[in-house]
Amino acid sequence: MKLFSTQKEIALHFLFWIIYLLGYFVTLNPDSKILYQVETVDLFSVTFLIATISTFYVNYFLVLKKSFKSHKLLPILVGFILIFFYFIFCRYLLEEVVALQFFGTSNYFKGTSLPYYILDNIHWASTPILASSILWIIINFIRTLQNQVVITEEKKQAEIQFLKSQINPHFIFNTLNNIYSLVVSKSEKSLNAIEKLSDIMRFTTYETQKELINIEEEISYIKSLIDLEAIRMSKPIQIQVEISIDNENQEIPPYIILPFVENCIKHGVIDSAEKPALISIDCNKNVLTILAENKINSKLKDAHSGIGFENLKKRLDYYFPNKYQWNIDKNATHFKSILIIQL
Repeated sequence: MKLFSTQKEIALHFLFWIIYLLGYFVTLNPDSKILYQVETVDLFSVTFLIATISTFYVNYFLVLKKSFKSHKLLPILVGFILIFFYFIFCRYLLEEVVALQFFGTSNYFKGTSLPYYILDNIHWASTPILASSILWIIINFIRTLQNQVVITEEKKQAEIQFLKSQINPHFIFNTLNNIYSLVVSKSEKSLNAIEKLSDIMRFTTYETQKELINIEEEISYIKSLIDLEAIRMSKPIQIQVEISIDNENQEIPPYIILPFVENCIKHGVIDSAEKPALISIDCNKNVLTILAENKINSKLKDAHSGIGFENLKKRLDYYFPNKYQWNIDKNATHFKSILIIQL
Protein backbone atom coordinates (compact mmCIF):
# COMPACT_ATOMS: atom_id res chain seq x y z
CA MET A 1 0.00 0.00 0.00
CA LYS A 2 1.30 3.46 -0.93
CA LEU A 3 1.13 5.92 1.92
CA PHE A 4 -0.32 9.42 1.52
CA SER A 5 2.49 10.95 -0.53
CA THR A 6 4.24 14.29 -0.17
CA GLN A 7 3.02 15.15 -3.67
CA LYS A 8 -0.60 14.74 -2.58
CA GLU A 9 0.10 16.79 0.52
CA ILE A 10 1.58 19.62 -1.57
CA ALA A 11 -1.40 19.45 -3.94
CA LEU A 12 -3.83 19.88 -1.01
CA HIS A 13 -1.87 22.89 0.25
CA PHE A 14 -1.84 24.36 -3.23
CA LEU A 15 -5.62 23.92 -3.53
CA PHE A 16 -6.18 25.49 -0.13
CA TRP A 17 -4.16 28.61 -0.97
CA ILE A 18 -5.89 29.05 -4.31
CA ILE A 19 -9.28 29.02 -2.55
CA TYR A 20 -8.01 31.27 0.26
CA LEU A 21 -6.42 33.86 -2.04
CA LEU A 22 -9.49 33.96 -4.27
CA GLY A 23 -11.58 34.66 -1.19
CA TYR A 24 -9.07 37.25 0.05
CA PHE A 25 -8.62 39.29 -3.14
CA VAL A 26 -11.90 38.64 -5.00
CA THR A 27 -15.26 39.77 -3.59
CA LEU A 28 -18.80 39.62 -4.95
CA ASN A 29 -20.15 42.90 -6.33
CA PRO A 30 -23.84 42.88 -7.39
CA ASP A 31 -23.41 46.29 -9.07
CA SER A 32 -20.72 44.97 -11.41
CA LYS A 33 -21.54 43.37 -14.76
CA ILE A 34 -19.27 40.43 -13.95
CA LEU A 35 -20.60 40.22 -10.34
CA TYR A 36 -17.16 40.34 -8.72
CA GLN A 37 -14.29 42.71 -8.21
CA VAL A 38 -10.61 42.31 -7.44
CA GLU A 39 -9.45 44.09 -4.32
CA THR A 40 -6.52 46.48 -4.47
CA VAL A 41 -3.23 45.09 -3.21
CA ASP A 42 -1.71 47.47 -0.66
CA LEU A 43 1.06 47.37 1.91
CA PHE A 44 -1.00 45.99 4.76
CA SER A 45 -2.72 43.30 2.71
CA VAL A 46 0.77 42.01 1.89
CA THR A 47 1.96 42.18 5.52
CA PHE A 48 -1.22 40.42 6.61
CA LEU A 49 -0.63 37.63 4.08
CA ILE A 50 2.97 37.26 5.24
CA ALA A 51 1.81 36.92 8.86
CA THR A 52 -0.97 34.51 7.83
CA ILE A 53 1.23 32.23 5.70
CA SER A 54 4.02 32.30 8.27
CA THR A 55 1.61 31.38 11.09
CA PHE A 56 0.03 28.63 8.97
CA TYR A 57 3.33 26.83 8.39
CA VAL A 58 4.91 27.45 11.80
CA ASN A 59 1.79 25.82 13.24
CA TYR A 60 1.73 23.05 10.61
CA PHE A 61 5.39 21.99 10.72
CA LEU A 62 6.43 22.91 14.25
CA VAL A 63 3.72 23.56 16.84
CA LEU A 64 1.28 20.76 15.92
CA LYS A 65 4.05 18.19 15.53
CA LYS A 66 5.50 19.01 18.94
CA SER A 67 2.26 19.50 20.89
CA PHE A 68 0.42 16.41 19.56
CA LYS A 69 3.47 14.19 20.07
CA SER A 70 2.72 13.76 23.78
CA HIS A 71 -1.01 13.01 23.19
CA LYS A 72 -1.81 15.16 26.24
CA LEU A 73 -4.26 18.05 26.46
CA LEU A 74 -2.00 20.57 28.23
CA PRO A 75 0.79 20.65 25.58
CA ILE A 76 -1.86 20.99 22.87
CA LEU A 77 -3.48 23.96 24.62
CA VAL A 78 -0.08 25.57 25.24
CA GLY A 79 0.76 25.07 21.57
CA PHE A 80 -2.42 26.84 20.46
CA ILE A 81 -1.79 29.76 22.83
CA LEU A 82 1.78 30.14 21.57
CA ILE A 83 0.80 30.10 17.90
CA PHE A 84 -1.86 32.77 18.49
CA PHE A 85 0.74 34.98 20.15
CA TYR A 86 3.13 34.22 17.30
CA PHE A 87 0.61 35.66 14.83
CA ILE A 88 0.08 38.75 17.01
CA PHE A 89 3.82 39.31 17.38
CA CYS A 90 4.51 38.69 13.67
CA ARG A 91 1.80 41.11 12.55
CA TYR A 92 2.83 43.75 15.09
CA LEU A 93 6.46 43.52 13.97
CA LEU A 94 5.55 43.87 10.29
CA GLU A 95 2.85 46.54 10.54
CA GLU A 96 3.72 48.58 13.61
CA VAL A 97 7.53 48.44 13.53
CA VAL A 98 8.86 47.62 10.05
CA ALA A 99 6.14 49.51 8.12
CA LEU A 100 6.51 52.55 10.38
CA GLN A 101 10.29 52.47 10.08
CA PHE A 102 10.47 52.12 6.27
CA PHE A 103 7.15 53.53 5.01
CA GLY A 104 6.26 56.00 7.76
CA THR A 105 2.85 54.46 8.43
CA SER A 106 1.27 51.80 10.63
CA ASN A 107 -1.94 49.78 10.30
CA TYR A 108 -3.61 50.54 13.64
CA PHE A 109 -4.53 53.98 14.90
CA LYS A 110 -2.45 55.59 17.60
CA GLY A 111 -3.93 54.95 21.00
CA THR A 112 -5.18 51.45 20.17
CA SER A 113 -5.26 49.60 23.47
CA LEU A 114 -3.30 46.40 23.97
CA PRO A 115 -6.38 44.30 24.91
CA TYR A 116 -8.19 45.45 21.75
CA TYR A 117 -5.13 44.74 19.60
CA ILE A 118 -4.78 41.25 21.03
CA LEU A 119 -8.49 40.36 20.71
CA ASP A 120 -8.69 41.73 17.17
CA ASN A 121 -5.68 39.68 16.08
CA ILE A 122 -6.94 36.54 17.79
CA HIS A 123 -9.92 36.88 15.45
CA TRP A 124 -7.70 37.24 12.38
CA ALA A 125 -5.32 34.49 13.50
CA SER A 126 -8.10 31.92 13.87
CA THR A 127 -8.36 31.27 10.10
CA PRO A 128 -4.76 30.18 9.38
CA ILE A 129 -4.43 28.37 12.70
CA LEU A 130 -7.66 26.39 12.39
CA ALA A 131 -7.08 25.71 8.68
CA SER A 132 -3.53 24.42 9.21
CA SER A 133 -4.66 22.37 12.23
CA ILE A 134 -7.54 20.71 10.35
CA LEU A 135 -5.36 19.97 7.32
CA TRP A 136 -2.57 18.55 9.50
CA ILE A 137 -4.96 16.39 11.53
CA ILE A 138 -6.67 14.98 8.41
CA ILE A 139 -3.41 14.12 6.62
CA ASN A 140 -1.80 12.59 9.70
CA PHE A 141 -4.97 10.64 10.49
CA ILE A 142 -4.94 9.15 6.97
CA ARG A 143 -1.24 8.29 7.27
CA THR A 144 -1.76 6.73 10.70
CA LEU A 145 -4.56 4.50 9.37
CA GLN A 146 -2.46 3.51 6.36
CA ASN A 147 0.51 2.71 8.59
CA GLN A 148 -1.69 0.52 10.77
CA VAL A 149 -2.92 -1.36 7.69
CA VAL A 150 0.66 -1.87 6.47
CA ILE A 151 1.84 -3.04 9.91
CA THR A 152 -1.13 -5.41 10.24
CA GLU A 153 -0.50 -6.84 6.76
CA GLU A 154 3.20 -7.35 7.46
CA LYS A 155 2.34 -9.02 10.76
CA LYS A 156 -0.10 -11.37 9.04
CA GLN A 157 2.43 -12.26 6.34
CA ALA A 158 5.07 -12.96 8.98
CA GLU A 159 2.59 -15.11 10.89
CA ILE A 160 1.67 -17.09 7.77
CA GLN A 161 5.35 -17.77 7.06
CA PHE A 162 5.80 -18.85 10.68
CA LEU A 163 2.82 -21.19 10.47
CA LYS A 164 4.16 -22.73 7.27
CA SER A 165 7.55 -23.28 8.84
CA GLN A 166 5.83 -24.82 11.87
CA ILE A 167 3.83 -27.23 9.73
CA ASN A 168 6.79 -28.58 7.75
CA PRO A 169 8.96 -29.68 10.73
CA HIS A 170 5.86 -31.13 12.39
CA PHE A 171 5.20 -33.37 9.39
CA ILE A 172 8.87 -34.25 8.88
CA PHE A 173 9.19 -35.26 12.54
CA ASN A 174 6.30 -37.73 12.26
CA THR A 175 7.46 -39.13 8.91
CA LEU A 176 11.05 -39.67 9.99
CA ASN A 177 9.79 -41.55 13.01
CA ASN A 178 7.88 -43.84 10.64
CA ILE A 179 10.90 -44.43 8.41
CA TYR A 180 13.10 -45.00 11.43
CA SER A 181 10.82 -47.81 12.59
CA LEU A 182 11.04 -49.41 9.12
CA VAL A 183 14.83 -49.16 9.03
CA VAL A 184 15.15 -50.65 12.53
CA SER A 185 12.97 -53.59 11.51
CA LYS A 186 14.98 -53.92 8.25
CA SER A 187 11.79 -53.75 6.24
CA GLU A 188 11.97 -53.73 2.43
CA LYS A 189 9.37 -50.99 2.59
CA SER A 190 11.94 -48.50 3.89
CA LEU A 191 13.33 -47.66 0.42
CA ASN A 192 9.83 -47.07 -0.94
CA ALA A 193 9.08 -44.93 2.10
CA ILE A 194 12.19 -42.82 1.49
CA GLU A 195 11.13 -42.35 -2.14
CA LYS A 196 7.66 -41.23 -1.04
CA LEU A 197 9.22 -38.87 1.47
CA SER A 198 11.40 -37.44 -1.30
CA ASP A 199 8.27 -36.71 -3.36
CA ILE A 200 6.62 -35.07 -0.38
CA MET A 201 9.71 -32.97 0.42
CA ARG A 202 9.79 -31.81 -3.18
CA PHE A 203 6.25 -30.50 -2.69
CA THR A 204 7.01 -28.83 0.64
CA THR A 205 10.17 -27.23 -0.74
CA TYR A 206 8.69 -25.66 -3.87
CA GLU A 207 4.90 -25.53 -3.71
CA THR A 208 4.55 -24.22 -0.16
CA GLN A 209 6.53 -21.11 -1.07
CA LYS A 210 3.61 -20.09 -3.27
CA GLU A 211 0.67 -18.13 -1.96
CA LEU A 212 -1.74 -20.34 -3.92
CA ILE A 213 -1.47 -23.79 -5.54
CA ASN A 214 -3.77 -25.94 -7.66
CA ILE A 215 -6.03 -28.08 -5.51
CA GLU A 216 -4.89 -31.19 -7.42
CA GLU A 217 -1.34 -30.61 -6.20
CA GLU A 218 -2.39 -30.75 -2.55
CA ILE A 219 -4.55 -33.80 -3.20
CA SER A 220 -1.57 -35.54 -4.81
CA TYR A 221 0.48 -34.60 -1.77
CA ILE A 222 -2.17 -36.10 0.52
CA LYS A 223 -2.23 -39.34 -1.45
CA SER A 224 1.55 -39.63 -1.11
CA LEU A 225 1.21 -39.08 2.61
CA ILE A 226 -1.40 -41.85 2.91
CA ASP A 227 0.76 -44.17 0.80
CA LEU A 228 3.68 -43.46 3.10
CA GLU A 229 1.55 -44.30 6.12
CA ALA A 230 0.35 -47.49 4.40
CA ILE A 231 3.97 -48.60 3.99
CA ARG A 232 4.56 -48.18 7.71
CA MET A 233 1.38 -49.95 8.83
CA SER A 234 1.46 -53.68 9.46
CA LYS A 235 -2.25 -53.91 8.61
CA PRO A 236 -3.92 -52.54 5.44
CA ILE A 237 -4.72 -48.86 5.92
CA GLN A 238 -8.42 -48.07 5.85
CA ILE A 239 -8.82 -44.44 4.79
CA GLN A 240 -11.54 -43.80 2.26
CA VAL A 241 -10.76 -40.74 0.13
CA GLU A 242 -13.65 -39.32 -1.91
CA ILE A 243 -12.90 -36.51 -4.37
CA SER A 244 -15.27 -34.44 -6.49
CA ILE A 245 -13.74 -31.45 -8.26
CA ASP A 246 -15.19 -29.52 -11.18
CA ASN A 247 -11.99 -27.53 -11.81
CA GLU A 248 -8.62 -29.21 -11.29
CA ASN A 249 -6.92 -25.82 -11.63
CA GLN A 250 -8.88 -24.29 -8.77
CA GLU A 251 -6.33 -22.50 -6.59
CA ILE A 252 -6.21 -22.74 -2.80
CA PRO A 253 -3.59 -21.85 -0.18
CA PRO A 254 -1.29 -24.82 0.54
CA TYR A 255 -1.93 -27.00 3.61
CA ILE A 256 -5.67 -26.35 3.78
CA ILE A 257 -6.68 -30.01 3.41
CA LEU A 258 -3.62 -31.69 4.93
CA PRO A 259 -4.44 -31.09 8.65
CA PHE A 260 -7.57 -33.27 8.37
CA VAL A 261 -5.56 -36.15 6.93
CA GLU A 262 -2.80 -35.74 9.53
CA ASN A 263 -5.37 -35.64 12.32
CA CYS A 264 -7.00 -38.79 11.00
CA ILE A 265 -3.68 -40.65 10.78
CA LYS A 266 -2.42 -39.49 14.17
CA HIS A 267 -5.56 -39.87 16.25
CA GLY A 268 -7.96 -42.05 14.32
CA VAL A 269 -8.61 -45.77 13.93
CA ILE A 270 -7.39 -46.37 10.36
CA ASP A 271 -7.20 -50.17 10.27
CA SER A 272 -10.90 -51.00 10.65
CA ALA A 273 -12.47 -52.44 7.50
CA GLU A 274 -15.95 -52.17 9.04
CA LYS A 275 -15.60 -48.48 9.83
CA PRO A 276 -12.93 -46.91 7.60
CA ALA A 277 -11.90 -43.31 8.14
CA LEU A 278 -13.39 -40.91 5.60
CA ILE A 279 -11.83 -37.89 3.93
CA SER A 280 -14.21 -36.23 1.45
CA ILE A 281 -13.06 -33.31 -0.71
CA ASP A 282 -15.75 -31.59 -2.75
CA CYS A 283 -14.88 -28.49 -4.77
CA ASN A 284 -17.65 -27.27 -7.05
CA LYS A 285 -18.83 -23.81 -8.07
CA ASN A 286 -16.08 -22.11 -6.04
CA VAL A 287 -17.16 -23.81 -2.82
CA LEU A 288 -14.69 -26.16 -1.14
CA THR A 289 -16.17 -28.64 1.34
CA ILE A 290 -13.88 -30.87 3.39
CA LEU A 291 -15.46 -33.65 5.44
CA ALA A 292 -13.34 -35.71 7.81
CA GLU A 293 -14.80 -38.52 9.87
CA ASN A 294 -13.13 -41.27 11.86
CA LYS A 295 -13.22 -43.31 15.06
CA ILE A 296 -10.86 -42.01 17.74
CA ASN A 297 -7.99 -44.26 18.73
CA SER A 298 -8.10 -44.03 22.50
CA LYS A 299 -4.72 -45.77 22.79
CA LEU A 300 -2.88 -42.87 21.13
CA LYS A 301 -1.77 -39.87 23.17
CA ASP A 302 -0.08 -36.84 21.66
CA ALA A 303 0.61 -33.69 23.60
CA HIS A 304 0.93 -31.73 20.35
CA SER A 305 -2.34 -32.83 18.81
CA GLY A 306 -3.75 -29.32 18.60
CA ILE A 307 -1.00 -27.72 16.49
CA GLY A 308 -2.40 -28.64 13.06
CA PHE A 309 -5.94 -27.36 13.63
CA GLU A 310 -4.79 -24.30 15.56
CA ASN A 311 -2.58 -23.31 12.63
CA LEU A 312 -5.32 -24.04 10.14
CA LYS A 313 -7.77 -21.80 12.03
CA LYS A 314 -5.31 -18.89 11.92
CA ARG A 315 -4.65 -19.40 8.22
CA LEU A 316 -8.37 -19.59 7.42
CA ASP A 317 -8.93 -16.33 9.31
CA TYR A 318 -6.23 -14.73 7.18
CA TYR A 319 -7.10 -16.13 3.75
CA PHE A 320 -10.89 -16.39 4.08
CA PRO A 321 -12.16 -13.89 6.69
CA ASN A 322 -15.95 -14.31 7.14
CA LYS A 323 -16.00 -16.70 4.17
CA TYR A 324 -15.82 -20.08 5.85
CA GLN A 325 -17.76 -22.28 8.27
CA TRP A 326 -16.07 -24.95 10.33
CA ASN A 327 -17.95 -27.35 12.58
CA ILE A 328 -16.27 -30.04 14.68
CA ASP A 329 -18.25 -32.77 16.44
CA LYS A 330 -16.07 -34.76 18.78
CA ASN A 331 -16.74 -37.15 21.64
CA ALA A 332 -14.84 -39.93 23.37
CA THR A 333 -15.13 -42.34 20.43
CA HIS A 334 -15.94 -40.35 17.31
CA PHE A 335 -14.59 -37.34 15.40
CA LYS A 336 -16.34 -35.48 12.60
CA SER A 337 -15.40 -32.19 10.98
CA ILE A 338 -16.98 -30.21 8.14
CA LEU A 339 -15.20 -27.19 6.68
CA ILE A 340 -16.96 -25.11 3.99
CA ILE A 341 -15.00 -22.36 2.27
CA GLN A 342 -16.23 -19.77 -0.24
CA LEU A 343 -13.23 -19.57 -2.56
